[in-house]
Amino acid sequence: MSEKQEKYRMKYSIGSNFDPNLIHEIARIDEHNAIATVFAKLRSDIVGGGRQSSILPNISLNQVKKYVELCHDNKIQFNYLLNPMCLGNKDLEASAHKKLLRYIDQLANIGVDYVTVNSPYLCELIKKRFPTLKISIGIYAGIFNIQHIKYWEEFGADELTLQHSVNRNFNLLEKMLMYTKKSNISLRLIANNICIHECPYQTSHGTGIAHASQKGQSTKKLYLDYYLAKCTYSKVSKLENFIASDWIRPEDVKYYEELCEKTGNYNFSIKLVDRTRTTDFLTRVAKAYINQEYNGNLLDITAWQNIKEIANVHIFESVLESFTGRYNMKEVAKFDELFKVPSIYIDNKKLDGFINKFTNNYECDSTVCGAIGCSNSKDNESVDGTVVCNYCKQWADKVININEDDSTVWKQNTEKILDSFKTSSIFGVKL
Repeated sequence: MSEKQEKYRMKYSIGSNFDPNLIHEIARIDEHNAIATVFAKLRSDIVGGGRQSSILPNISLNQVKKYVELCHDNKIQFNYLLNPMCLGNKDLEASAHKKLLRYIDQLANIGVDYVTVNSPYLCELIKKRFPTLKISIGIYAGIFNIQHIKYWEEFGADELTLQHSVNRNFNLLEKMLMYTKKSNISLRLIANNICIHECPYQTSHGTGIAHASQKGQSTKKLYLDYYLAKCTYSKVSKLENFIASDWIRPEDVKYYEELCEKTGNYNFSIKLVDRTRTTDFLTRVAKAYINQEYNGNLLDITAWQNIKEIANVHIFESVLESFTGRYNMKEVAKFDELFKVPSIYIDNKKLDGFINKFTNNYECDSTVCGAIGCSNSKDNESVDGTVVCNYCKQWADKVININEDDSTVWKQNTEKILDSFKTSSIFGVKL
């Protein structure tokens, strides 16, 4: 890009709740067409996905078709998600495989532009049988180095979503962009997820959610998300985990644009979540990243657990009766309390300068994160020969406010919920 040309503007994809008003709002606020793609899927299908059915809208494939047409009318592409961590071998069993082919054929026929998968086999299959569909690879594929990129190039992928651990590793990201510069493959980061750093629950959580969104699975109706409870508790009980999470602020998108200009590779975009959320939430997120600025609570533009921001909740009212006798319903009912999180405020503007450590000297891959379990040590202190970093804890002390009374009550309630899993009492098992 020459100096005379306009400065490179980041492109985004954002989750959709299938509300037509979301597309109209994006069209209204997005004069430069920064939002290139929206992504979504049916509440449940033969494949499943990365969100449980009970918090997704219940619509038909014909409604998806009309939504795709609305997107195209507004110069936005549509990405349908076929992205569970586990397919349950449905791709490799003859009867289910034929159903899968018919389903993908339907998606192609209604005008879907992209499909997102995590399976190398699905990538190769779709590339061969449905060449008009572009293939995006999801977060559960676990792509975090250049060798992974090379494999997926060979499989025929068009776009790769990189692991959260790459988000702040500018040295690695620069090498990745240089490697893919001469190819047509695009790289993508997720900006506003709030998973804990190097999450140990990712595989088990992703697998559980996959089965909770597949047709024919009992957990499609009621999925008691133990890993969500654990993840949420880890952040509320140690606030530095909010900062250590690998989000990208709207104000810091400019550093990624500069990296594209430095490498001369503009096949790069940012993904914004979450498709379970309200139109107000998604519009707020889109506006913040388009304008690269947000004045307020950082959590208000991230996928933090806030029941008021979830567009569709079918968890308890419609299904509890059918599970009576199979679970300890008194314990199950308490699970709803998990979403009533205490008031937490992360002053986004006070985070100016936070990213500088990572653009200059990324060390998270060679240190123990003090946020995760060594918070009494000083920054970069050696503990038993291992370097412990407390950079994020120091920032958490400066930028996070929490209602301590609400926090204490919530933690006590959540500890009881977690204990009911560990003792099996939530499943009606007595000690």
